[in-house]
Amino acid sequence: MMRRRSIPQNQDLTIEAIQEHNTLHVQPQALQRRRPSVAYSLDSNNAPNFLHRNSLRRNSLRAVQFSMALRKHSVAKTELPKPKVENTYKLGPDQWGKFRQHQVENVIKNVFEVHLKDSQYDSEKSGSLACELSAEIKTRVKALEFKRYRIVVNVILGQNKEQGVEVSSRCLWDANTDNFTSYSYHNSSIFATGMVYGVYFE
Repeated sequence: MMRRRSIPQNQDLTIEAIQEHNTLHVQPQALQRRRPSVAYSLDSNNAPNFLHRNSLRRNSLRAVQFSMALRKHSVAKTELPKPKVENTYKLGPDQWGKFRQHQVENVIKNVFEVHLKDSQYDSEKSGSLACELSAEIKTRVKALEFKRYRIVVNVILGQNKEQGVEVSSRCLWDANTDNFTSYSYHNSSIFATGMVYGVYFE
């Protein structure tokens, strides 16, 4: 059983007095089993200010609910209605918007000449170099703004030892709208072949 003693009325209510009273007159096991139902804090005069834990919990819960309500209100206020877009019913690109082979070929040529002009073949770095070249070619081709076209880029790198190399590909597409272009480059150490496919998306 836990023994309790009241604090004498003539004793000042200070933090040290309360802690000393609890240490002397409350058993350690009881301290572990029970949680005090009253919390205290210091006011401006350095005197204990007693607060019930239930009131603290209610106040904190109200603060959380109020902040959540404000957040929902701000989010709902900033959301804009989505515009409604009508169907175009277009099954093919405009005449001026088709995949233009000569422009894409110039893009591949410029990228290869800039990055491979003085490059030496390295078997460990050729894979990452091919990925970088294909990514840059794809970015530049997308800048040409072929609307509703899906762009696919394939770059092949190899060591130049004056050997014969043949690269071929097959695609299933619409010959009226889809197209591709390729360009090959080589120096004394490396060869590269870039292929770009433009597939129209209905």
